[in-house]
Amino acid sequence: MESIDKTATKAAWVYNTNGQFRDVLKLDKEFPSETSEDFKPDDILVDVVAMSINPVDYKLMQTYKFIGKGLKFPFVPGLDFAGKIVATGPDVRGLKVGDHVWGKQAIHRYRLQGGTLTTRVLTDTKCIYPLPESISFNDAAGFGVAGLTAWEGLVEHMKIKPGQKVVVLGGSGGVGTFAIQIAKALGAEVTSISSTTNLQLCKSLGAAHTIDYKSENVVARLAEIGPYDYVFDLINDNGLYNTSSKFLKPEGTFFGVASDFSFSFIASALSRKFRPKILGGSSHSYYDLRLKSEPKTIKEFTEFVVENGIKTVTDSVYSFDHALDAFERLTSHRAKGKIIIKMD
Repeated sequence: MESIDKTATKAAWVYNTNGQFRDVLKLDKEFPSETSEDFKPDDILVDVVAMSINPVDYKLMQTYKFIGKGLKFPFVPGLDFAGKIVATGPDVRGLKVGDHVWGKQAIHRYRLQGGTLTTRVLTDTKCIYPLPESISFNDAAGFGVAGLTAWEGLVEHMKIKPGQKVVVLGGSGGVGTFAIQIAKALGAEVTSISSTTNLQLCKSLGAAHTIDYKSENVVARLAEIGPYDYVFDLINDNGLYNTSSKFLKPEGTFFGVASDFSFSFIASALSRKFRPKILGGSSHSYYDLRLKSEPKTIKEFTEFVVENGIKTVTDSVYSFDHALDAFERLTSHRAKGKIIIKMD
């Protein structure tokens, strides 16, 4: 690889302590960029064209300082990205400078060198995949956490089969919009639960049944449509879980997403695990998924997306300089699908 200037800088949004994003997240236009000395043999340097933010980004920013001690400050948030390769390590095969790629930064790299809300990212071959010509940078930027979480949950954990019935709780969010499409493409009968304004979106993505939690008796409707094989709980709803015997098959299972650091989430998780049915708990199993993002998973997900026409539902697109507005939208909890930040 060619030598990279040791004095090179990049633009990055960074924070030096925990707090609310408006208080701690700052734009640094002269943040130190990666140099040749930072490269490992299979590393790849990517000029980021677009990235997307996820709830974990602001939750980690807000959390208690003892959790943040695992991070190297100043810290760059973000895990998802799409862009163009500008340099490769000597052991890289099958990818070259100029190639378009998408990826999700590995957690160990994320902790040590920060995330993807920056104009340039150092990653490796295990974290990225060539960008198909039919997919835009903006759409691919939304794949990472949301798309792979939906894929791993439905394919690798639930192992969805045609004809099975699945509930997607929180169907209009980033993970939910992917989950409805993937489950439908796998042949499942999908029921989505969302607010009134999002019912049509969920139906357009492939939900056979939509339930408005604001105006309908959710449990009664699920009992009427079910029984179900799985519930994909994307909002941490213990209330629904505790009534699972009314709509879930005896061997049915809840799957949730372990992406929170709050005491309330920990309390909910403990309640699911230890609260007996006699005291209002559920007899069904509940598993909190932790995203792994193995290279095989990234490859299979990309191929499935292309073959089945899976779309990134984009709520809004912000310029890099207006990243704080993107976080404002994310924390409003009103976003439908993904929030994208483009670099130019």
